[in-house]
Amino acid sequence: MSEPADDRGPGRRQTSPEDTAAFEGRLSELGGRLDKIKAQREADAHADLDADMRGRGMAYGMRMAAELVGAVIVGGAIGWGLDKWLGSTPWLFLLFFVLGFAAGVLNVVRAYEGMQKEIMVRTGGRIGNKVPDDED
Repeated sequence: MSEPADDRGPGRRQTSPEDTAAFEGRLSELGGRLDKIKAQREADAHADLDADMRGRGMAYGMRMAAELVGAVIVGGAIGWGLDKWLGSTPWLFLLFFVLGFAAGVLNVVRAYEGMQKEIMVRTGGRIGNKVPDDED
């Protein structure tokens, strides 16, 4: 029966200080690389969120403009039609034109409030805060 040359036993291995230092160096290097990758992924996710928010803002702007113009046109058309039918030119046209404008503004305000709530949820309320730059 052969005996081990030292008392390490199975599965036990003593490492030299150089091996331990090399292992710790590789471990810290791996940790650094993982931190870089994690930071890059967070930056990419933040950039994607910014791009999504910009695109969504453009869509909201177009929607608000279309709702405002559409409400004014519909109000004016209803007023014009009633004026032609009842012969009360131009009073009903003017009344419904103003009502259409008011309805359009109300729709824009409602859409804006909904957009603000969504932005607050997505950004956690960190909108409009001063961000330090290189000169600060």
